[in-house]
Amino acid sequence: MTSLSAISTRTQANGRLKVCLASWAPFLAGAEIAAERLAVGLQEAGHEVLVVLGNQGPTLERMERAGLRCLHSPIYFTDKWHWWRYWKARNGLRRLLQQERPDIIHSNDLPTHQIVSDAARELHIPRIAHHRFPFGGEAIDWLNKYGAEHHLFVSRALMEENCSNSQRLHESPRSVVYDGLPLPALPTAEEQQRARGQLGLPLEKMIVTIAGQVVERKGVAELIRAWMLLSPEVRTRAELLVVGDDLQNQGQYRIEMEKLASSLNCPARFVGFQKNISDWLIASDIAVVPSHVEPLGNATLEAMSYALPVIGSNVGGIPEMIIHEQTGLLVPPHSPEALAAALTRLITNPPTRLRYGQQGRKRCEEIFSLQAHVRCVLAEYSKVLHHAGTTQAS
Repeated sequence: MTSLSAISTRTQANGRLKVCLASWAPFLAGAEIAAERLAVGLQEAGHEVLVVLGNQGPTLERMERAGLRCLHSPIYFTDKWHWWRYWKARNGLRRLLQQERPDIIHSNDLPTHQIVSDAARELHIPRIAHHRFPFGGEAIDWLNKYGAEHHLFVSRALMEENCSNSQRLHESPRSVVYDGLPLPALPTAEEQQRARGQLGLPLEKMIVTIAGQVVERKGVAELIRAWMLLSPEVRTRAELLVVGDDLQNQGQYRIEMEKLASSLNCPARFVGFQKNISDWLIASDIAVVPSHVEPLGNATLEAMSYALPVIGSNVGGIPEMIIHEQTGLLVPPHSPEALAAALTRLITNPPTRLRYGQQGRKRCEEIFSLQAHVRCVLAEYSKVLHHAGTTQAS
């Protein structure tokens, strides 16, 4: 294994890092999409990127289509009843890292981190753990049992919550780094109409969209109930679109929501998981993110990037993206009444929709672009590598 001092010399000489980005990836969701964007951004910035995935399937296929070099290495958790399986997987990952010799290894989420940290620690590869979801203290300490040189959090809210649950994490080096995304060209009115025609959406109505995982914590049930609280006049002016599915449970919760909508006579249109999410956002006028739990959220950023006003729950990292009364509206979670009031306000007020959407896009350009995200991540890498090199030299 190349020593840290040799890595530091090499890095300073050519300014190019070799980054190993690891992800458990049990299914394709926001965390995996964020990892793909980061990997592509690092690669476009001139660095060498290796993606190690714990599962084969849609995430691996998507990343390979994006031009990323991917390897599969099984990811398991420490378990006294299946210790042989974990030991074998850990040693296989360690051999892979010995062969690849990355400058730094970056776990895409905390569940990924346990085995990755264990495999890398004896090789003296600096380790970064990315936190994307809240966990209780026992789970945090168990998943972080082998430690990390640095911890990244997708929002201040998540960092405060997780660190309050774990004294060890609270005492660890850490930073907040917002996710980023490549900013699309802003669609014209003609492109919006064209997208609607291609997707079979009404041309004359406003399209209100919720996109992402269709699971309980995303607040789909509250949105359906809020829709039926709208006045008939407001409701006839818009169409509710649900884009996404319950991928982890083969569509189980999405089917439940379809039944709920049917029982309430809510004319919501469920279109399932869509690879061309950009087309659906181009066709939309308003985005809704009524989540119960949301450390940050790709759906909010994607909607803002298309200059859509966003109605979001005042939970987790959503208020760090949406500025109330400037780029969208914040409402209490679990409140169909508040959600209905916000929907009514935006459906009936075109100037407000336009202003919020424009300000949201500007905020994306300034804070949540992929370039800004990559710059922040690279700054964290530099700090970690410098500290690791200094420690070894001393």
